[in-house]
Amino acid sequence: MRIPYSWLLEFVELDGISPEEVADRLSLQSVEATTDAFGVELDGVVFGEVREVSKHPKRDNLWVVRVEVAKGLYVTVVTADGGLSEGISVIVALPNSKVGDRCITKREFDGVVSEGMLLSAQELGLEEASEGVLKFSEEIKPGTSAEELLGFGEKIIELDITPNRGDVLSVRGLARDLSAIFGVPKKEREIPSLPEEGNFPIEILDQDCHRYRGVVIEGVRVSDSPLEIRRRLWQAGFKSINNVVDITNYILLQEGQPLHAFDLDKISGGIVVRSAKEGERIITLDGEERELSEEVLVIADQNSPVAVAGVIGGLESAVSLETQNILLESAYFDPKRVRRSSKKLGVQTESSYRFERNVDIEWVSKAQDLATALILQTAGGRVKTVRDIYPKKYHPKKIFLSMGKFMRYAGESYKNEEAQKILNALEIPHEIKRCGIEVFVPAHRSFDLSRDVDIIEELMRVKGYDHYTSDTLKLPTLGRLWKDKLLEVKKFLRSKGLTEVINISYEEDELYNLLGLERPRVEIINPLVPSQKFMRSSLIPSLLRTASFNESHYSYDLAIFEVGKVFLDSGEENRLGILLKGKKRLYPPEDWNAYHLKDVLEGLTNIEGKYLDYEPSQVAFLHPHVQAKVLLEGQEVGIVGKLHPQIASQLEFKREVFLAELKLEPLLSEILPKYRSLSKYPPVIRDLALLVDKNLSVSKLLNEIKSQLGDYLEDVAVFDVYAGPKVGEGKKSVGVRLTLRSLKGSLSGEEVNRLVEELVRRLKERLGVEIR
Repeated sequence: MRIPYSWLLEFVELDGISPEEVADRLSLQSVEATTDAFGVELDGVVFGEVREVSKHPKRDNLWVVRVEVAKGLYVTVVTADGGLSEGISVIVALPNSKVGDRCITKREFDGVVSEGMLLSAQELGLEEASEGVLKFSEEIKPGTSAEELLGFGEKIIELDITPNRGDVLSVRGLARDLSAIFGVPKKEREIPSLPEEGNFPIEILDQDCHRYRGVVIEGVRVSDSPLEIRRRLWQAGFKSINNVVDITNYILLQEGQPLHAFDLDKISGGIVVRSAKEGERIITLDGEERELSEEVLVIADQNSPVAVAGVIGGLESAVSLETQNILLESAYFDPKRVRRSSKKLGVQTESSYRFERNVDIEWVSKAQDLATALILQTAGGRVKTVRDIYPKKYHPKKIFLSMGKFMRYAGESYKNEEAQKILNALEIPHEIKRCGIEVFVPAHRSFDLSRDVDIIEELMRVKGYDHYTSDTLKLPTLGRLWKDKLLEVKKFLRSKGLTEVINISYEEDELYNLLGLERPRVEIINPLVPSQKFMRSSLIPSLLRTASFNESHYSYDLAIFEVGKVFLDSGEENRLGILLKGKKRLYPPEDWNAYHLKDVLEGLTNIEGKYLDYEPSQVAFLHPHVQAKVLLEGQEVGIVGKLHPQIASQLEFKREVFLAELKLEPLLSEILPKYRSLSKYPPVIRDLALLVDKNLSVSKLLNEIKSQLGDYLEDVAVFDVYAGPKVGEGKKSVGVRLTLRSLKGSLSGEEVNRLVEELVRRLKERLGVEIR
């Protein structure tokens, strides 16, 4: 919102306070504000009075105008505007003048020399688009500087209003805030008051209209607005239309109350405020025909809607130059209903912007009376009817702020006189009690003052947060180790050469069908992309899609992981997905394989006594001989394996793909790494050939070895697996390499032999293992 600084000076005493200081204090204590200079640079541009108008002798679309630009000094100007007449004031750019970046010189039009240029609102940068030359009916002395009368160079306060501060969306509201911030008085104003009279029919059928006041004015003369009103509108970024419509916008800016003027002769019967009927249509002021629904609140006559309540008027009932009688509307509509109407129709206006942020229901009549007085002053006419339908009066909410609570928030108590001064300046009624303040929330703050902490904020922000001292926060000195377990997972995976990816949770069902997975059960009602209407139930399709995208961009080697949610009938679940593909390293050359993926998974739970186990699985999209269920302490936590070659071929992958998907919750309690000192003593390596049952999983065997040898075991690896006639039916031979090392000293041969003998004895007892 843009407000001229000079307009503020009419409402509040700001003597000696610069616009820049006002903007700075507002940014610190109210709403974000900046300053800007209004208008473009003008040099040699003056007001002139038209003395004579004639047709161009050779060109039918041009007129020759004789303009007085100073007492006794005339210039001849050629223009395409045929609406000029003697006595009208215009703005003239004289030869060799400057308008913004444009220089004006003499120019010949088929034998007639134009000694300058008559300017339009668009050429002066006042409006984005305009037709014809700017015309003024006031008597303006020829030669008066256009820059001065148009207010060019004047400082404008530009505000970025937050949704909860609709109370400062006007000159009056901003002046009220500045009065409190600077501790200066507001200026007294005379506000006319119109008594109720007449019987124009007005009916409210929807409770979202809390108040509706209509004033009928007969015999108005619609024309251009006075320069003072037009200048203020231009400075605020509004377009000037005519005196009646301009006054409604003028009051909107000054008082914060949206108004609307109807051509009364185009209204059939009276006014009814109701919900639109399904399928009703209206052509709005922007020329668009819009279909309405019951969600939209409308102003209607006995035939059809004539306006969308709080949003935009209808074109058929709009005020035009032929209008003689008007109905001036001032109302209060529910902010949420106006918001829904605005979003439904896809249109936001200055009116809807204010209604959505709440207007002052108690100021509805006063703002309308000010507008009525201005219309009578500029357009003539007489008031015939004043009707105010206010079914449920506003009753202020009471809020009690205790001194103790203020002290807990502010660190100090308030002074009664200081609090009274601030609340009085903000026009918030209150009573000082023995142990606090009782506030009666006024209508203009009913949208954002609801709790005692809101009153604390008002008192503190107006005084200035820099007035309050800050103390260093004191915390207990007892330290404890804390680590983000999820972050530890990611750090570990990155240390293994994997890159994290983040995929959106919306999925198509195409990959699910290809993988043989059940189609996701959670479906989006209103998807952003129609084909992506499912919330994913697995991370595998997301990872494969990422790999396919990289493959199509000639990136064949990939090691990625994703930590994300999947969505099931039972609710959301955090999972970890891993995909390895192609080369692990270029030199010495090595490709990713299933054992690398297995090592990564086991590294996540590398804690004493906690190991992953594996069991055979039958997952359709994995290679039938290279896949397994992943178990942690007997609980299934995921799957691991190689992508089925047929599916890899259909997805056009040029490298083997290895996948894993694990539930995160069972793992998180096991993933914090444990650290131990590095041994400075040499290792001892022993190879064992163990004869085991063919159905015993190798992972279970390795986990048992780790459990038995404990801290002495630095590493265990499988170097051979053999199943054949030499070991007997139902048996297999597993060759394992043990790396043993002690932190206390070098292990002797006898110590190692005792460890190995004890290991073999325990393995035989628990798993039926024998030395081959």
